[in-house]
Amino acid sequence: MTTSDAIVQLQQQQAYTVQTLRAMLEGQWTGAPPSAEALLLAINPTLAPLQTVDYLLISEQEELGPDWWEYYDPNEPMPRQTASWTCSACSLAWVERSIHVNGAADEWSAVEEIGSPENINPTYGLMNGSGVELQRVLLESYGVPSSQGWLNFDQAYAIYSTTAGCMSGGNWYHWVGVRGVDGYGNLWIANSAPSYQGIYDTLSRDDFNRLGPFSCVWLEH
Repeated sequence: MTTSDAIVQLQQQQAYTVQTLRAMLEGQWTGAPPSAEALLLAINPTLAPLQTVDYLLISEQEELGPDWWEYYDPNEPMPRQTASWTCSACSLAWVERSIHVNGAADEWSAVEEIGSPENINPTYGLMNGSGVELQRVLLESYGVPSSQGWLNFDQAYAIYSTTAGCMSGGNWYHWVGVRGVDGYGNLWIANSAPSYQGIYDTLSRDDFNRLGPFSCVWLEH
């Protein structure tokens, strides 16, 4: 092989490598070109075909949309928040993990997703108390639609009996994830600051009325 032939071959391999990385980022792992598998085999035909994997790829996560309910785990743990102003970020991260669109979501990755300091910061916490920025992240990043409303207890109980989400009380100044209902007339919550104002894992009607009004965000499915 001449030097010029070797240069041409190297350039082709570099082009295939760039295309392979793009295919991987777009979630096109296996199958016909331009999948990562086909491009890798073009670089080296001796490679074995790629194996399919049993987890959600990035492209599949973005297209999950209203099918998230199939993957929902209400028992997803809620770690304690490490800063006084990150309860909304913890709640968003819990939602992302519980519906399996972002298994690595945590307090600080959610702060970045919400947008700091313009949308969340140490001075005020979540800047828009309605939760619209949480809704934006879920829809734009993961294709998960949601609704928001200032609800009374009966409305919240009826909605969260069939879905999940997060909510914040105006007199509580605290965001929590909502797992569902507990079967005893209470809302079942994922609380990053257990014991704050006497609330742990459930929210009763009396607590709801005491700590409200509540802005509720619930996932559509």
